[in-house]
Amino acid sequence: MNLCVFCKIVNHEADAVTVYEDEETVAFMDKEPFNLGHTLVTPKKHYKFITDMPENEVCSLFKVVSRVAKAVLKATRSDGLNLGQSNGEAASQQIFHVHVHIIPRFKGDAEDSMFPPRKQPSLEELKESGRRIQDALGLTKSEL
Repeated sequence: MNLCVFCKIVNHEADAVTVYEDEETVAFMDKEPFNLGHTLVTPKKHYKFITDMPENEVCSLFKVVSRVAKAVLKATRSDGLNLGQSNGEAASQQIFHVHVHIIPRFKGDAEDSMFPPRKQPSLEELKESGRRIQDALGLTKSEL
């Protein structure tokens, strides 16, 4: 677990643009988003797969996903959202710490594939996107 990048983010040992945090959960901007506003929500406890989590913790995680998804939709003014959660290499999981992708979608953003190409935003662009999501959540810096 000490090599898990999401555990490092949870423990504030790795940089991330955090938009929400409580005792059990953290939400932060994807560094290589499909679209700006692409946010990851993860439990603070390390679980490799969602099937490893107790049901009450899954429920808590998805309560936060719902709240953050509403804020992403409002902040980005997107036409829709994808929610994604993968388990195992066969399902395209790349970081083996449970997380849920909240991906804002815009009409025509993916010409010939399911998802648009990943972007390479600057840190300032990620921070600005994160600030808009925090505003939509109604949070102030003192609450994070």
